[in-house]
Amino acid sequence: MSLLEKGTKVPFMGLDKAENQDLATAIADALRAELGSRSVAKTVARWTGVSDRAVKKWLAGKAVPGGVHLVALMRHSDAVLAVVLKAAGRL
Repeated sequence: MSLLEKGTKVPFMGLDKAENQDLATAIADALRAELGSRSVAKTVARWTGVSDRAVKKWLAGKAVPGGVHLVALMRHSDAVLAVVLKAAGRL
């Protein structure tokens, strides 16, 4: 029997729940501060190619954008880039 068949779990060494929530809130605050209050969701959706529903979760601080979408946000937003660099301990 292989390891996969036994259901062996590999520990995830990423962000814990509190850090994930802090990052989600920081990204949401950065987007709102940089883009203002008018059509933020539509602008972010256009930048990333995701649905308005996903963007609204990001702006509410309920979810963190995934890899490709986070890179797209960093490409367009200096504020999001600064948040991610700070979270990574690089700023």
